[in-house]
Amino acid sequence: MSDFDIIVIGYGPTGKVLARLLSDRGNSVAIVERRPAAYPLPRAVGYDHEIKRMFHSLGLAREIEAISRPMHHYVWYNADWKVLVDMDFSEESISGGPGGYLFNQPDLERVLERDLEGRPGVSLFLSHEALGVAETAEGVTIAIAPFDGETGKADATRTISLSGKYVVGCDGANSLVRRTMGSPVFDHGFDAQWLVVDVRPHDLSNLPIPDAAQWCNPERPTTIVPSGVTNRRWEFMIKPGERAEDFASDAKAWELLSPWIKPSDGVLVRHAVYRFRSLLAQGWRKGRMLIAGDAAHLMPPFMGQGMCSGLRDSWNLAWKLDRVLSGQSSERLLDDYERERAPHVDGYVRISMEMGKVVCVPDPEAARGRDAAFFSGQVPPPPPFPGISAGVIATDASRRPEGCAGQLLPHDELEKDGVTARLDALTGRAFVLLVQSGSLPPDASALAKKLGVPVIAIGQDGYRDRNGRLTACLRAHGAVAILARPDFFAFGSASSPEGVVALLQDLSTRLAA
Repeated sequence: MSDFDIIVIGYGPTGKVLARLLSDRGNSVAIVERRPAAYPLPRAVGYDHEIKRMFHSLGLAREIEAISRPMHHYVWYNADWKVLVDMDFSEESISGGPGGYLFNQPDLERVLERDLEGRPGVSLFLSHEALGVAETAEGVTIAIAPFDGETGKADATRTISLSGKYVVGCDGANSLVRRTMGSPVFDHGFDAQWLVVDVRPHDLSNLPIPDAAQWCNPERPTTIVPSGVTNRRWEFMIKPGERAEDFASDAKAWELLSPWIKPSDGVLVRHAVYRFRSLLAQGWRKGRMLIAGDAAHLMPPFMGQGMCSGLRDSWNLAWKLDRVLSGQSSERLLDDYERERAPHVDGYVRISMEMGKVVCVPDPEAARGRDAAFFSGQVPPPPPFPGISAGVIATDASRRPEGCAGQLLPHDELEKDGVTARLDALTGRAFVLLVQSGSLPPDASALAKKLGVPVIAIGQDGYRDRNGRLTACLRAHGAVAILARPDFFAFGSASSPEGVVALLQDLSTRLAA
């Protein structure tokens, strides 16, 4: 088979999840990846409660939970190990459970890989490199060729061509698709090199290692975090004037690790120098070509939001592509992808940069000033986490989000007639109308049915949300109904039964445009 609905270039988590979501809707997907399998070495180490909801929706939560551990406290210390900031991730999140989780990426990749193997509609072109992308009148064509990992070269004499209606570049920071689109990249200005070291200790209980910490020591700013259930991650800042090549050896890695762990205490899994950047592509779609994940954005790792942001891209784009492919919406819907995702990612990039500015202070005098500010409480609060500010959401006359539109909605377990189920298990990956029992007039019910929007009634004669999160959300916004999108964000809310019809009509207009 050489003709597909979607061609995904890149076999990382962003590409895998996008392929799974599209194939679930009956679309044919080709994945092109120059490696023979998922990248085998650790990269990301954290995901948040929102991403956990995605794993639940994919039916993979149990497997991924087995390779993860909940995040407890993320503590930032000064050079003398005095606490600057203590972030508590163990508190209950709006999605249920703690706010964050720690994992080993190769283990996650294997779970996602096994999930895709043999899945109807998914074709894998592994050990193949994409050499060129071209748009045609009907879609796109991709020239691919076998790739030799040992020589690092593709055999252009054995090129084959794939065709598709759309191509999505999930192909990383040096994205071929982004270059073909000609999308410029905005640089926020953060630029630092760090040595990243992953270790598998023999016995963690006997080692003097903090659980999850930033050691804001000007001598060598250092990150120390778990990497899944058994591994540990250290990241060491390479200071101005130092050469990255001087950090390339095993001996240097063990020298930096020596305050906490020695070669006899564990196995060195890998070490590599990474350049932490703050980049945002401008132009995520050009005709039949789109980008997602690191191809569209890069951010410092201090919030652990790099992989999470790529998965949000997939979750956002998949339902839009499916509607366009099925003829339910016009191609113009795809323009809302960047309108929604770019400002959201930009917010995370900026927050990550601000956190990096606290950590990456190699000057002792500046570090003392930072410490004094923290200890005196003269530290501005972090900016709020971003929502969706434009696109497929309800807006007022000034085009600003109205009510709870664009906000991440809570999740809960729902109970009815003695049976309990997760909200996402009841609704699937669809728009869903959450209403207070008795608040849905017949004409709104008929319109919801016509639009294919499931209705979940909360309260008497409906479902009981066991933790009260959905009820509290309705109450907080003075709403009788909230219309949720497939990606867990709110399209909008209605404050009266009559307003529910207007809310559904607004959705219909925006999706049909």
